Amino acid sequence: MRSKDRYRIHLASVMTSLALVSFSYLNASERAYSAEDYAYWAYQPVARAEVPKTRNAAWGRNEIDSFVLAQLESIGVEPSHEADRRTLIRRATLDLHGLLPSPEEVESFARDPNPDAYERLIDRLLDSPRYGERYARHWLDLVRYADTDGFKTDSLRPHIWRYRDYVIESFNEDKPFTRFVEEQIAGDEMYPDSDDALIATGFLRLWPYEDNQPDMARHWEASLDDITDISGEVFLGLSMQCARCHDHKTDPISREDYYRFQAFFAAISPWEDSYLKSDYDSYVYESDMQGWADQTTSIRAEMEPIREKAWNDEWQFRRGKLPTYMQEILDKEERTPYEEQLAKFGIRMIENLSRRTFEKRIKGEELRKWEALKRQLAAFDSEKPEDAAPIVSVRDIGPIAPATYVGSHGSGEPVEPAFPTILKQDPPRIEAYSRSTGRRTALAKWIARRDNPLSGRVIANRLWQWHFGQGIVASSNDFGRMGQSPTHPGLLDWLAHEFADSGWSMKRMHRLIMSSSAYRQSASHRAKVSEDPSNRFIWRMPMQRMDAEQLRDSFLSVTGELDLRMGGPADKETKSLRRSIYLLNKRNKLSTMTNAFDTPDLHNSCPTRDTTTTPIQALTLLNGDWALERAERFADRILGLEGIDVEGRISEAYRLALGRNPDSRDLETSRNFIEETRTEEASRRKAWVDLCHILLNTNEFMYIN
Repeated sequence: MRSKDRYRIHLASVMTSLALVSFSYLNASERAYSAEDYAYWAYQPVARAEVPKTRNAAWGRNEIDSFVLAQLESIGVEPSHEADRRTLIRRATLDLHGLLPSPEEVESFARDPNPDAYERLIDRLLDSPRYGERYARHWLDLVRYADTDGFKTDSLRPHIWRYRDYVIESFNEDKPFTRFVEEQIAGDEMYPDSDDALIATGFLRLWPYEDNQPDMARHWEASLDDITDISGEVFLGLSMQCARCHDHKTDPISREDYYRFQAFFAAISPWEDSYLKSDYDSYVYESDMQGWADQTTSIRAEMEPIREKAWNDEWQFRRGKLPTYMQEILDKEERTPYEEQLAKFGIRMIENLSRRTFEKRIKGEELRKWEALKRQLAAFDSEKPEDAAPIVSVRDIGPIAPATYVGSHGSGEPVEPAFPTILKQDPPRIEAYSRSTGRRTALAKWIARRDNPLSGRVIANRLWQWHFGQGIVASSNDFGRMGQSPTHPGLLDWLAHEFADSGWSMKRMHRLIMSSSAYRQSASHRAKVSEDPSNRFIWRMPMQRMDAEQLRDSFLSVTGELDLRMGGPADKETKSLRRSIYLLNKRNKLSTMTNAFDTPDLHNSCPTRDTTTTPIQALTLLNGDWALERAERFADRILGLEGIDVEGRISEAYRLALGRNPDSRDLETSRNFIEETRTEEASRRKAWVDLCHILLNTNEFMYIN
């Protein structure tokens, strides 16, 4: 073959390859979705749906009821009658507080003759700090909050509790949902002078973390993938994970879409050098610290060379465990933004490990001297002010973001931040700050926009789910084709529109939903409703069992032991009587009592908890040490009442546990059970313990009617 022909063939081959690459990139950038894709309900603009007309309009109290009733009338089913007042206060209090109402609260509400008694009840419950503690638990499930890292060591994250307290406080103060979103995604950029906003970015630090993983590039890539997946599910109801490796098989989410969305987070870096402005008076702290430093100068001067040598030895040992590329990055004086990210990640790991292990490098006579000096220094501990806890947060590595590539380890084309193509949104407007890219600000503002077709629907659906046990879209983290279709699409859009009109007030939406006739229906079973056997269209209030936290906290409230102190570091379950939201959540070892009752996997977003019925649950409540001790405390509370007889004590036990007086059969059975025991004090107390234990194990106690 002549060289000229070979050249022509080679040129043609190159041009064909370039054309294919160009076509592939064009196809990726301007992917042609079908008309059916664009017409899918979740991608349509949110409009205030027209409230339907119904035949039985007198049943409804607000617009919600018109949507529910219209659906029921279309299948020929009547709604249920309203629940009685004792049921309503128990339902509403467990819903908004996660606790049982006191007997006094039940009696007061049951006898209140005012027509607005129920509305005033809802207002009182929403005004209580118990509300934030309850609804924060729902949000923490979504964002897979944990107090530990996960992986093999599952190390404690000693200051992450600030994020948990931030969520509680945000719900209690009725922070607009849009501000709540902005603070968690971009609080450091948008509200840099706000302590709350800095703490809120702890949302971006909740990924599982392995503190002895030397391959920083792979670990960082996994962390960014986790943030991308969680953010898509929580805020947009998009299950994007499938698109990491290939275009989504069922939803119009391309691989390029996935990495464009990830590019909004590409510049972040863990940050633990910020402190709350309100934590301490800096002048007093610095003065006290100086006093301690003056008294310990000579001791610390002797310790420093020993510490420095051991620290450097341990540092070099840890550094030597890193891959060659990481060692080279750490040695560089000038780094790219990506290298700076990995360097900060690596230095943080080495320092954390070295802090725990450097003393092992001290040997022989130096070790004896070190231990003696430590004892001398410890004698001045009372003079040293307590260090302020740092904020666990993120910041961008700088105003220039590392490049984001399609695929693992930068294997594909570079991409810029963009919203999912199917939504046909304008490109993000990104304005860099002095030390931040501004990318997360652009994303947060877009999510918080009322014309975002997904975010408003997603949170409105979650609010409905948190009250009724199931969302209008049952798959509340997945609004795609693999998820469930909405049972009441018009109602979902109406709620989303109403939420935006309300100024994104969560409490206003709670009042609206809980004031409806749909919410106030009885949960009692009726004759089989063949048209809707699973109650998808809400012809009665769904029966729900208490979740793990409601169950534990209600046990403690009945026994009178519940400690209502709020906030602060997490407690160990075995030693704490505080509310369950303050218990230590270990990723790899969940709480002992509550774990039996379907607590979530803390590695993944949990939009809806499972509700299982297992022998372990029965054994936990019947034979578990914790439950038996609660029965004893309950009995002690009843026996400690003065001036009442056996029947009076039985009645009080029923009111505390079940919110009602015992009927004649209950009273007779319980009295016979108590009085048939021997007269010895120990035997009589045991009978009361057994009676209280039985009440705490009844379905009537465990289920929210």
